[in-house]
Amino acid sequence: MAEVARLAGVSSTTVSHVLNKTRKVSPETEELVMRAVAGTGYRHNLTARALATQSTDTVGVAMSVVTNPYFAELVRDIEKLLRHAGYTMIVADTNDDPAVEVDVLNHLLARRVSGLIVSPLEGNAELTGGLAKLLEEGFPLLFLDRRSNLPCDQVYSECVESVYHLTAHLAAQGHRRIGYVRGNLNSMSAQDRLAGYRKAVAELGLDDDPRLVIAGESDEHVTEQRVVAHLTTVDGPATALVVSNNQMTLGTMRAIQQCRLRIPRDIAMICYDDFEWADLFDPRITAMAQDAATLARTAVDLLLARIKTPDRPYQAVAVPTEFHHRDSCGCGRRKHLGVRSMTSSAQRTSTAR
Repeated sequence: MAEVARLAGVSSTTVSHVLNKTRKVSPETEELVMRAVAGTGYRHNLTARALATQSTDTVGVAMSVVTNPYFAELVRDIEKLLRHAGYTMIVADTNDDPAVEVDVLNHLLARRVSGLIVSPLEGNAELTGGLAKLLEEGFPLLFLDRRSNLPCDQVYSECVESVYHLTAHLAAQGHRRIGYVRGNLNSMSAQDRLAGYRKAVAELGLDDDPRLVIAGESDEHVTEQRVVAHLTTVDGPATALVVSNNQMTLGTMRAIQQCRLRIPRDIAMICYDDFEWADLFDPRITAMAQDAATLARTAVDLLLARIKTPDRPYQAVAVPTEFHHRDSCGCGRRKHLGVRSMTSSAQRTSTAR
């Protein structure tokens, strides 16, 4: 750093301000410093800086990235935003396995990350206890996609009214035996989506048959097996299906094909979670889309604000979904409707401490 300062004709302190972005300097001075950096081949020693500042400027992200394409999209957006803010991201795949979750979080904390973004499972007492302890210590922690009863910053998609809307859409086409393919109930988002379906069944007078709820467990292959079993063994199977995430949508489509049925002629289908190729299928898939870009941006903004201001009030933000109307619901309207779900188009925010 002293050599860079000598070549640039500035002090070592000025070099530090330029490299660490700790104080504004003139564009001319910054250019002189960066030329000297390039000329000397100098590389900033992040380890030394972390020891001096007690901050690594890294954010750990723990979620089931590999097995869930929706999470992969979220991570891509988060990384861009963090990089722009001067942070490095470390991603650890939990594989939605309780034992792996705990191990992953311990590894990230051992790397002295400045904050954590986590998509936690419910029912993991060891994980919940560890996260609660971190919150008590004031560690910057944010829950993304899956809300929790723990007091912390949280960002998630609206689920209850969104699934209600999907179920009501099928009911409006005359369906009364509407099946629901549920996810793993260790996730609060899966619990909320199921609550939306049950609310629609109760309020719209639909068939309330427990056999219409199919446990897909957020797994494509489990879903395929159980939907096939439902369609081939249940007396009076569902005439339409609401599928509660994109992984299970693929399993459901395979199951329907295996039973030699056609969508929507023989059975209508609609899903929570849109995906890039949903409009390439025949028929095109009607879906409730989550806003990954807004989820990522809100999560990064809240976490960085928490890092800078540890005592600020906690926020829970429910991001609205958007109904993408296509063909698989079978109502014959083939245009895309840019209709918000039954939540407000503005984010709903609650604060608590």
